[in-house]
Amino acid sequence: MSNPQIIQRANQNSSLYQSIKARNSKQNVFDYPVMGESNICEIARSKEIVLPSTTMGAQNQTTLKFTLPNHGLLEDMYLKTKFSTPGADGTNHTDAGHGVALSEWAGAWAWTKCRLVKSGVTIWECTPEWVMASQYSRATREKSLQLDAMMGGGFVGAEGDTVPAITGRRLVASTAGGIELIAPLKGFWSDGLGRGLDLYSLNSVVHLEVDYRANSQVHEVLETAGNFLGYDGAELICYLTELAPEQLVSYQARNYVPGSVTSQLGFTTTHFAEAIASPVLITGTSTTGNKIKLNSISGLVRRLFVFATLDGDVTANKYFNLKGLARVRLLANNSVVHEQLNSSVYDTQSATASNGYKGDPAMEAFHNNLPMAYGGVLPAGFSPAEGGAVVPGVGSIAHIGGGNCDMSRLCVINFAFNPDDYASADGCVSFQQISGGGPELEVFFDTLASTNPHHVHVVAEILTINTYNTSATGSISFKSLTE
Repeated sequence: MSNPQIIQRANQNSSLYQSIKARNSKQNVFDYPVMGESNICEIARSKEIVLPSTTMGAQNQTTLKFTLPNHGLLEDMYLKTKFSTPGADGTNHTDAGHGVALSEWAGAWAWTKCRLVKSGVTIWECTPEWVMASQYSRATREKSLQLDAMMGGGFVGAEGDTVPAITGRRLVASTAGGIELIAPLKGFWSDGLGRGLDLYSLNSVVHLEVDYRANSQVHEVLETAGNFLGYDGAELICYLTELAPEQLVSYQARNYVPGSVTSQLGFTTTHFAEAIASPVLITGTSTTGNKIKLNSISGLVRRLFVFATLDGDVTANKYFNLKGLARVRLLANNSVVHEQLNSSVYDTQSATASNGYKGDPAMEAFHNNLPMAYGGVLPAGFSPAEGGAVVPGVGSIAHIGGGNCDMSRLCVINFAFNPDDYASADGCVSFQQISGGGPELEVFFDTLASTNPHHVHVVAEILTINTYNTSATGSISFKSLTE
């Protein structure tokens, strides 16, 4: 079902793969000082709030620019987006505030792309599609609830003029004091203390550029046009590791000898979407699904996230309501590199689906140590407390947010091992070096899928090498190498 020779042949032709392979980064895991304990008494962890240097419009599509601190080792980063409220009094809700609700997970969907830029060159970027797919697939049920709380996941709720009547995201939108939602930006710096981005030593500052959507595209409910929840500002929250002065001198002397090059593994992401006007449903007679050329994805791909959305949902500003894919194949030279079966068992009518019940996606997640939750053999949202009724978001740990998004429909193709790592060379395939026109994706939709237009999304995590080049005079420049 898979062809490892294709992967090995592609990687052997990749110069970046050979460079990563030759790096002297191996450690003896049985060495007590390496694995036995952590002894880093010389550090202090800090948190710094960065405001944008450009102005954010209340409704308009805007690109915000944040200047990262010029000190510390970057450890973690979060983007906070603030929304105003439509004049609600916070008590009776007798105004029109209840007629509005933000899109689910608006903390991520408020923008379309984040770029980390150094000297005019993008060294890392991500999209909200990657934030959603990568974080929820790496999350336990408990962590997924934390993500929901940060990014604004939950029921739309009921409309009403009083607090007991109005619920869900409508209630959040009607509460005086505004809304603040936060998206995690987990880059290569998040992998551990030794992989932090060194902001102390660079010869010029690093910027984060964020492309915000038009505000009208982040409302799932907007009954009165002038009653929108406008953008009310943004912040970049940076968690830093700070070294004591004597430790910083020692650190820089050890890592930045004049005339030397220090490197670390990094990664970036690519998001590709293909319009599917006529979804091919998997049946006993269907032999060829919708085929998608992945020519726009190149480099050393460590992980792929594949999912489908209905165009009508996206038009209604519902961005992550995943649809069932019955089969996903990654092809090269007409040979199968990877094949994965998804199941429609979590849909209430799945017993009549010709694809039947298959545990393959859960097996793939279990095999790859992905903690993402799956439901059992009962339909999604089955609630014994409701007399056997199917209730959205209740009784099924496979669902996130308000219950409309079923994470079992996310296909994760792993070429690597550890899902908690973002930038480890523990398995990859060079898409650029695959001969015969490059890789191709073939997808079959399950028999319960709508025949209306969809988009299939492919999000790739791609390995890079980050280099710190020290000149003879001690000036340190940063460069990210991709294939």
